[in-house]
Amino acid sequence: MNAETQGTGAEVTTISGVGPARAGLLAELGVRTIRDLLLLAPQGLESTGVRASCAEAVGMVGAVVQITGRVERTRFFRRGGRQSVFTAYIADESGVIEAHWFNQSWLRETLVKDAVVTVAGRIGVTKKGKPSLVVPRIGTEEKPLPAPGGWEPRYQTVDGIGQGLLRGLCRGTLELATDLEDRAPLALLEELGLPRLSETPRALHEPRDPEEFTAARRRIALEGCLAMQARLQQSGDPERGAALPIETSDREHEALQALLPFRLTADQARVVEELRVDLSARRPMRRLLQGDVGTGKTAVAFYACVAAARAGAQAVLAAPTELLAEQHYAVLAPLFEAAGVKTCLLTGSTPARERKRVLRGLERGELQVAIGTHALFSEKVRCARLAVAVIDEQHRFGVAQRTRLLEKGPGVHVLLTTATPIPRTLALSLYGDLEVSVLKERPPGRGKVTTRWLKKRDGERLLGFLSERLAAGEQVFWVVPRIEQGSEERGAIEAHARLSTSVLSDHGVILVHGALDTELRQERLAAFRKGSAKVLVGTTVIEVGVDVPAATVLVVEGAERLGLAQLHQLRGRVGRGSRDGWCLLFGKSSAAERFELLEQTDDGFEIAEEDLRRRGMGELDGLRQSGGALDPEEDLDLALAARDAIAGDPALRAAYQADTTRLGRELSP
Repeated sequence: MNAETQGTGAEVTTISGVGPARAGLLAELGVRTIRDLLLLAPQGLESTGVRASCAEAVGMVGAVVQITGRVERTRFFRRGGRQSVFTAYIADESGVIEAHWFNQSWLRETLVKDAVVTVAGRIGVTKKGKPSLVVPRIGTEEKPLPAPGGWEPRYQTVDGIGQGLLRGLCRGTLELATDLEDRAPLALLEELGLPRLSETPRALHEPRDPEEFTAARRRIALEGCLAMQARLQQSGDPERGAALPIETSDREHEALQALLPFRLTADQARVVEELRVDLSARRPMRRLLQGDVGTGKTAVAFYACVAAARAGAQAVLAAPTELLAEQHYAVLAPLFEAAGVKTCLLTGSTPARERKRVLRGLERGELQVAIGTHALFSEKVRCARLAVAVIDEQHRFGVAQRTRLLEKGPGVHVLLTTATPIPRTLALSLYGDLEVSVLKERPPGRGKVTTRWLKKRDGERLLGFLSERLAAGEQVFWVVPRIEQGSEERGAIEAHARLSTSVLSDHGVILVHGALDTELRQERLAAFRKGSAKVLVGTTVIEVGVDVPAATVLVVEGAERLGLAQLHQLRGRVGRGSRDGWCLLFGKSSAAERFELLEQTDDGFEIAEEDLRRRGMGELDGLRQSGGALDPEEDLDLALAARDAIAGDPALRAAYQADTTRLGRELSP
């Protein structure tokens, strides 16, 4: 099928070379349709480098260069079991420079002696202090390198979807950009100095200069703001329909709280009282629950769902990953059962027979609470009497996705949750008329978590410390940002191999990452939860959804590659039991300020406020919306302008609400 004949609403599988597996990886980036590709906002720009001779390049450490030369000789060697380094010595009339690639043994057949090549990359320094090219790109006649002196977009990626592939896919759809319908008023765009929507894809994916790129990125961010505000403000529209009032008596209110195996904190008790009032009204609830890691948002979500179920209605709890959905189900299913509520789990990995049973049970009203992932948004999921929708880690879902869920019932009450704290005033500005609740208080009896920034020389001592903790019956998370080894750091696979032959091996060392088969991942996580394996090596897939009270130590390699909010989230994996915990960060001094802040405080709201003061909270994923990443420091004017435009123009609000609904239907799997 040709994507050009399907329009911008066509699924990415209509593009040549994008099958179901690749489409699944793209979906992790929020890309499901041609429109998503066109409006995919890159994270930034990269220079295509400057033309340089070998002699010039060795004096340009840190710069991106392009060099054309002859392969004088090559060298290949392995270090450890699975690691390899391929080095090509590239010469021109001025001299010779080394170029290094890691775990790419196939290059031995491509870069042979006397071959003339053009390579482009950043000049780094080897351990011996010698300037060299680090994992440079190689130009060929079929795929020449971009001309020097230009700019290329840099995208967020996932394992299996690299920069080159994303650039090619985005650029391959640019001819369809003229089909993008611009809902934003021209006067608003002129006031903000932004281009029309149809003009932005080329400026995003083939930018001529940084200024043009910035304007295009802001235009996409504005689109996301307008759509979000239209969705939020729709709760007050009379044509939306009244919600089902879920009235809870004082006695029932106490009974629902008593279903939990612990006493609610004062913060939790205050928030569930707010929910009780919201749910009893005919105006659909629209509430954002901000809760720092470990403050008990799941207990509040349980209250909302069980209140609906006990009132004869249905509720859904949507999580962004299978891992988190499985964790919620494992924790909450026994509580729902004790309350006489029938629940189910629905994810992309649910077997066909079980999926059929779940779909039938929800449509007939036999199942009262559904916990799941994006699978809940499918048009095949029909609910007999949906009254409450809880969307966990809401920033990971797009506007159109949330729309599909809310259309499954009239006037659905909505509770959005996020573990990424946002300063309250900023949250109110960004989320329109959404009511905001905050959880700060942690349950009593939790251990204190100490954070330390470690240097390489601390590695040997660390193994001894971990051995002591493991011998005391505690458990360890060891996190590496990437699955396989990169140019400058180990991957999770290599870390697992190394730890499996260390003094920790007797305690059971397992590996978990996003590319694992679901059944195998669940099996390994179950082993870690039971304590039969005490060291879990993994990627940031464990950021949310893994709750093991016996885990007291978190080690992060390459911590400089992770944002402040993400490191704080990871830190929340330890200290969830009664014992004290440790968060130990190995990272470069370039992130020293970030590490020092984490050492000083474990208050997520304090971190958010300080990060706003220092860098505008550009790392806070809670502010990333479908259609582009919003930078609160530079783009707050867009959020406020969108709020005012949608509130003051009923026709514009209706247009974006209709557009959001239409997109939701187009995106339905």
